[in-house]
Amino acid sequence: MKSPVVLKIISLESSFTSSEYEISQFVINNPDYVIANSISELANKINTSEASINRFCRKVGFKGFNKFKMALAQSNTQLDRMSENEVDADNLLDYITYDYQQMILSTCALLEKEDIEEVASLIPLASKVFMYPIYTTSFVVGEFSFKLRQLGIDVIELKDHLEAQLAIEYMNSDSLLITVVPSVTSKGVLPFLDKIRTKNVKTVLISENDNPKLSDLIDVKILIPGSMAAKNPLVISNSPMISLVFDIIYATILKNNKAFRQRKLSSDTIIDSFEAAESARYEW
Repeated sequence: MKSPVVLKIISLESSFTSSEYEISQFVINNPDYVIANSISELANKINTSEASINRFCRKVGFKGFNKFKMALAQSNTQLDRMSENEVDADNLLDYITYDYQQMILSTCALLEKEDIEEVASLIPLASKVFMYPIYTTSFVVGEFSFKLRQLGIDVIELKDHLEAQLAIEYMNSDSLLITVVPSVTSKGVLPFLDKIRTKNVKTVLISENDNPKLSDLIDVKILIPGSMAAKNPLVISNSPMISLVFDIIYATILKNNKAFRQRKLSSDTIIDSFEAAESARYEW
């Protein structure tokens, strides 16, 4: 399992220049060397300049090399603690469970409290919330949309790219778009977000990777670790990580609004009563 800082670097790989990519690969493969040495020693080691390293550090979200090195050291320490007890790879029950535990912990490490709170404040203020999932993210988006409707929030799920394009005509500055995609490089995502920006729509993106172009296109960006960071990428789903993000946002909305908490309780009562009535029909 890779540390949160390394996961952030991997999420940005598609946007790196050739020199930035070389720096990124060295950091990913030699984090201990980066932590233990100065910027000048690192520059000499990979045959680049200190200015290039500082630019790389800023591109991945840090003010400079020292801040980057501190964050890398802290995240590596956390990862070492998480990995103290090795699991038996032949015991799939433990092995897959362990993988999900680490992915969820990495998700939490990537989250920023300020971003969560901003999304939680944008949702109730929107006249309409447009949810735009792509591919496998549609299942977990559907659940979150239902939970928002329980609070009386007007939610529209965009089922495909054509429906999303048509919906642009109905969006305005009072709307909120939440796009949930495995990758921002998925076909049509960036052009779609670019077109949305002309409508002054508030936008939130949840994705496994980052891109510097997004800074001018969205208001809040939330990154989750991709399944390729797991030990079992062929079987690990990104749904639990997305669901975790949604649940934290939902909890923040409920925490900040007593009326929403009451609506949720009333809605749950109706659902429970309906389920009880349905099951009673089949009792002997």
